[in-house]
Amino acid sequence: MAARDDGFLKTSAALDTATKVVILAGGLIASLALMAIASVLPQIDHALARGPGDHMLVKQLVGAVALAMVVGASTVGFLIDRFGIRPVLIAAAALYALAGTAGLYLSDLHSLLVSRLFVGVSAAAIQVACITLINTQLEGVARARWMGLHISVAMFTAIFAHPIAGALGEISWRLPFGLYALGLVLIPAALRLQASAPDALGSASAQAERRTLPGWFPFRYLLLAFAIGTLALMPSVQVPFLLREKGLIRPSAIALVLTADSLAGAMMAMLYGRARTHISAHAAFAFSFATAAVGLFIAALAGSIAMVIAGLLIYGLGIGWFVPNLMTALSSRVTPVHQGRAAGIVKAAHFLSAPVAVAMVEPLARSYGPSGTLYAASGLAFGCLIVIGWRYLRQHRQQ
Repeated sequence: MAARDDGFLKTSAALDTATKVVILAGGLIASLALMAIASVLPQIDHALARGPGDHMLVKQLVGAVALAMVVGASTVGFLIDRFGIRPVLIAAAALYALAGTAGLYLSDLHSLLVSRLFVGVSAAAIQVACITLINTQLEGVARARWMGLHISVAMFTAIFAHPIAGALGEISWRLPFGLYALGLVLIPAALRLQASAPDALGSASAQAERRTLPGWFPFRYLLLAFAIGTLALMPSVQVPFLLREKGLIRPSAIALVLTADSLAGAMMAMLYGRARTHISAHAAFAFSFATAAVGLFIAALAGSIAMVIAGLLIYGLGIGWFVPNLMTALSSRVTPVHQGRAAGIVKAAHFLSAPVAVAMVEPLARSYGPSGTLYAASGLAFGCLIVIGWRYLRQHRQQ
């Protein structure tokens, strides 16, 4: 399982500065979309929840963003083909900043939820465009390296966003919404991109191939993306409530605890490209699921805040490789003309997992508390580890 994939070591043309900035800034924006308000969810619940159903709506302020990302991810490939990457990025960045900052002044929970949907659509459009840039302009180690950097920027953003958002939340739960104005920084870099859609993605032959989706798309990646999305987001929604049970009330303190998994994950994502020169995609997935399962189990079982942090650190070692390994493995399974659409479809499944998981585990959370949901997530990670091991053994026997 540790052997490197055949043909993985390849050379690629260097990226221009504008493309590098877009790829890295896109990671920042994707992370803020989901993480900026996580630490103030209990305060929003106290301020805006008026009935039993409203408590669920508050949690969906994070989950609904992921639901809207499904729409953005599944449609952006077609928009890029029609209008080009540059106008799509500019429009998405402007919408992201406008909708994201709506929480500074909206006082109606339902209106706030609608604004979060626009945040999700625009964030997904930006992220899929970044992934398409990586997968169409790079290959081999260079592709893995930049995919890892894209994800590491997202995770480092979460590290800084949590304490900053927590400090702002100490003043008012509204202030963390101001962080979404950072989406505007993407516009100058996007203006410098070439004003054309990728030729391969817009050709007549590519359009013909797209009409036969079952013939080229590896559908098992949808299930894999759904599982990864569940494992990546559900703990970020449940951990603040777990910490509140442990006696940690202040948003700034909760935000600092949430940085534990982000720090470990960001460091691992930075090392992903180097690691893939020595191990296969199967081995990278096995490591990720194993560490995520162990870390979540420890956090759920923890009797103290220190043990929760320890579990999150181990969990973070796994999540750092989840998305870069998913997207680079996918890129090797499809042709260049399908990279954009494949990335959009898989990211749509990845984003869909979040709101579905939040809704599905809510009865479990009510009956067994947030620790019960973490036990369930740990079981999911162990199950995925078993499937990955089984697939590797089956392929090894066939060879």
